[in-house]
Amino acid sequence: MFRRSSSSSISSIESYTSVLSDNSYLKTLKPTDNQFQEILSYVRIIESHRTVLRERKIQSHEAKKRDPNDTDQRKWTDQMDADYASYKAKVDVLSAAKHVQEALETVAKQSKKADISIQEKARKIALEDGKKWLDAAIAASTARLGFMTRYPNALNTPSTKSHIKAIEDNLNSAKRAVREIETQKQKISEAREMAIRQSASSSRHK
Repeated sequence: MFRRSSSSSISSIESYTSVLSDNSYLKTLKPTDNQFQEILSYVRIIESHRTVLRERKIQSHEAKKRDPNDTDQRKWTDQMDADYASYKAKVDVLSAAKHVQEALETVAKQSKKADISIQEKARKIALEDGKKWLDAAIAASTARLGFMTRYPNALNTPSTKSHIKAIEDNLNSAKRAVREIETQKQKISEAREMAIRQSASSSRHK
């Protein structure tokens, strides 16, 4: 028998749909982050086949409905322990990649008074490590989300919320990596233009 939906249930459905369509994370991005936003539109969570932003929003929405007094630790299976260790390893890779890139960026900045070819080489190395940083940040965020999607009741409420915050931190790291990649590309272009000008000037004085 068909039953008319109550106004409260309709309101609930509309509210849920609104929450999912209004992605708060996108509002934190700058107009210059359009490339990063495009990258995120292609990144999907294997477990749900949703984009990383949509899955993050769903997990965030579900977390807000959880019992704040749910602080009990869960008993995990061996597979859950293994999957947790797997995604934590990706987080460690991200941390290492970020530190390496920061060190190489420092080297690249210090080379600005060196020969143009040395500057370009340093910038290219920093660029490649920026890409590794981006890949690691995306891998860490999708791995965290994948774990939460695969095991929706594996974490208590405080842990769930801290994981969602960590996912946002991983995405922010990816965002900074994209910005750094664009900076290095620009610096490489500037170094090449300077080399061309120097070559032209040298030719005129021969």
